[in-house]
Amino acid sequence: MQHLRIILKSGLGVLLAIMVASGDALTSILMRLTKLGGVQNFQSIFWNQVAQMIFVLCLTIAVRPKLRRECWKETVVLVSGGILRVAATVCLCLSYLHVLPGNTWSVVYGLGPVLTIGLAALIAKERPNVVQVVGMVICICGVTMVGVSMNAKEANSQTVQQQVLTLLYPLSATSLLTLCWVLLRWLSQRGVPLVTHMFYYSISGILLLPLAYLVEKPGWSFSPGIWGLLVAQTLAYAMQYISNAAAIHNETIITVQILKVLTIPMAFLMGVFLLKLAPNVLEICGGAIATVGAVVVGLWALRSNLKQKRHEQIKEILGFSDKPT
Repeated sequence: MQHLRIILKSGLGVLLAIMVASGDALTSILMRLTKLGGVQNFQSIFWNQVAQMIFVLCLTIAVRPKLRRECWKETVVLVSGGILRVAATVCLCLSYLHVLPGNTWSVVYGLGPVLTIGLAALIAKERPNVVQVVGMVICICGVTMVGVSMNAKEANSQTVQQQVLTLLYPLSATSLLTLCWVLLRWLSQRGVPLVTHMFYYSISGILLLPLAYLVEKPGWSFSPGIWGLLVAQTLAYAMQYISNAAAIHNETIITVQILKVLTIPMAFLMGVFLLKLAPNVLEICGGAIATVGAVVVGLWALRSNLKQKRHEQIKEILGFSDKPT
C-alpha cells in the first residue's frame, strides 16, 4: 500500500499535465461548437474566466490562504502575473480569429517548450536534461507536420506581409503564457501556496467583460442546448486551469509544457467523435510523433520522481534507525 502511494505521488505532476492537455483539447472543441451557436469569441472567453474564478474563490474561502505576501517581490509578481495572463488570453483569442490554425498550433506548441527552457533556466533555475531536450525535439517535429498539413487545407488570401504581422498574435500569446507559468513555478519554489497563485491569476479575468462589450457587443439569448455546451465548456476550462496550476506546483515547468503537446492528438481524437472531422495521414503521423516525444518525457519524469521518493524513504528509515532507543 505504501509502495502504491509512492507511485501515485511520483506521477501526480505527470497525471495533472495530461489532464491539462485533455481539458485544453475538450475546451477548444466545445468553444468551436458554442461559436457555431452564436457565442462571441470574447464572450466565450469571459465565461471561461467566470467559471475559473468561481472555482478558485470557493477554494480560497475553504483554504483561506494568506493573500498578501510578506515579500513585496512576490506580491508584485502575483499581480503582474494575473494581468499578463489576461493579455495572453486575448492574444490567443486573436490568434484563432486572424491566424491560420496550423500556424497558431505550430507557434503555441512548437515554440512554447523552447521558450520555457530559456525562461525556466533564467527565472526558476531549472535546466533541461538530455531526455527533455530529445523529447522536445521529437514533439516539435510532430507539431510542425501537423501545422504544415493544416495550413495546406486552409484557403489563405493574405499577403506574405499580412501573414508575418498576424503571426505576432500567437508569438505574443506564447511568450506571455510561458512567462506566466514560469513565474508561477518560481513562486511555488518560494513557498507561495497554490491557492494564492490561482486567486491572483484568476481575479484579473473580470477585465474581459468590458473588453467583450467594447469589441463585439455580445448577445445573451441562446437555446438550452447552447447553454448546456457553454456550461460544459466553462467546466472543462476551469478543470484544465486548476490542473495546470497544480501540475506546475508539483512538477518541473519544462516537463509540464512538453506534456501539454498532447493537446494536439487529443483534439484530433475528440474532433472525430464530437465534430466528425477526421485528420489526414500527415496530421495523424504528426500527432503520433508528438505523442511519442511527450510519452518519453512523461515516463522519464515518473521514473526520476519515483527514484527520488524511494531515496527519501530510505533516508527516512535510516534516520529513524540511527535514533537512540
